Amino acid sequence: MRARSLAFLLVLAPVAVAAQGRSPLDPTVYGVIYDVPAMRGVELREGVQYGTSSGRRLLADIYRPRGLGAGERRPAVVFINAVGDGRDSTERVRQWEIYRSWPRLVAAHGMIGVSMDADGDSIQGSLRQVFAFLERQGGAHGIDGARIGVYAASANASGASELLLGDSPPGGVKAAVLYYGGVPSGALRTDLPVLFFVAESDAPRMGEALDALWGRVVETRAPWTLAFGSRMPHGFDAFSDNDEARRHVQQTIAFWKAHLEPVPQPSWERSAAREIVATLYANDAARAAELLAPYTAANPRDAEAQRHYARVLVQLQRFAAADTAYHRAWLLDSTHPGLLSSLGQMRIGQQRWEEGADLLQRAIAAGVVHSLIYGQLGWAQLHLGRNAEAARSYERAFELGIPPGRSTRGIAWYNLACAYARLGETDRAIAALEQAFSEGVNERRTYEQDADLASLRGNARFVALLGRMGG
Repeated sequence: MRARSLAFLLVLAPVAVAAQGRSPLDPTVYGVIYDVPAMRGVELREGVQYGTSSGRRLLADIYRPRGLGAGERRPAVVFINAVGDGRDSTERVRQWEIYRSWPRLVAAHGMIGVSMDADGDSIQGSLRQVFAFLERQGGAHGIDGARIGVYAASANASGASELLLGDSPPGGVKAAVLYYGGVPSGALRTDLPVLFFVAESDAPRMGEALDALWGRVVETRAPWTLAFGSRMPHGFDAFSDNDEARRHVQQTIAFWKAHLEPVPQPSWERSAAREIVATLYANDAARAAELLAPYTAANPRDAEAQRHYARVLVQLQRFAAADTAYHRAWLLDSTHPGLLSSLGQMRIGQQRWEEGADLLQRAIAAGVVHSLIYGQLGWAQLHLGRNAEAARSYERAFELGIPPGRSTRGIAWYNLACAYARLGETDRAIAALEQAFSEGVNERRTYEQDADLASLRGNARFVALLGRMGG
């Protein structure tokens, strides 16, 4: 008999131990810690042959909801056995209590649960056969082979990931749950929703791979949900008999149902305006401009649409078209604070300093209070030689909170220093330059050649600051 490793024993869940004649410390006697009355009425089709491997029959247990109608098809969840069953062993992984109770729980929630044998010498072959069986013959058991979910826990997660994230995954799998297993090393699919559940006790040993997973998900835009089981042990769905663990099980069932069952459709018609708002909140300027072009043509009196269209055109650097859109918005409402600030920012980008400063001042008077607006106003005022006003604008921007960083606070401190230096306020100018240096504005040549800083050249503090910049 092949020895069972701890790595895959901890995939389990509670039942009557004494009836099985096993020690209460045998983890295979424990079932899922979530219990509902409907589990008692689930129908079991036991020992259904789904394939063969090296002359042996591969069997599955199929758990169905009570009252399934003739010809009715439900989504199914396959509880992956990727550790395999020993050829001479009388015990099967599908007979462990976790693999008897979890599929029963799934069936109690209206889906179909499937637990399976696997040939330990042909894991991937066994997995491919079970999904092929469900696709071809699942209908005879009420299974919709095009709506399959997966549960793979502990050591089983690696084998499941190899199949699901490989070159030819089974097409019917629409959602996968990976419990307390290793982080997949291969490419993440962008068409497979995955719930990846990490138990707190496992996190330290997962190391850099776990740290990097979120970055990989974001970079590839993979539809993964990363969940952290605070205070949870490996195998929490079997061993943590508490409501916190049960809530994690609830979350898992909800994940399968969300991706395997039809989503109720709304009673309203699709709205082009709503899609435009979504693209604006997604900061997708190209798509927003594409949608706003016909919308503004069809709704020429919608001033807000004209303003949004002009703004995204500016983002796309289509300034002539933006000018036209702003003109239309201006004719509809020349007092709107958002229009004043957006148009003012565009004029400053076009180096039309006087017009830009006037528009931004009007926007501020109308209630636009933001550090960016004050910073851009100060920039325009510097170019107009209105140094005292520029200094006050930058000071107000800092009061409102400029985000840290070289291109934000760093540049603002430097420009404020230029205003102070022009005004002859040497100490304040150098203090501002020291702040700019600390935010990453540290190009010595800029400090040495900027005419605005000419009055500081002989100052000892200025010379010392240059010395901190090196050659």
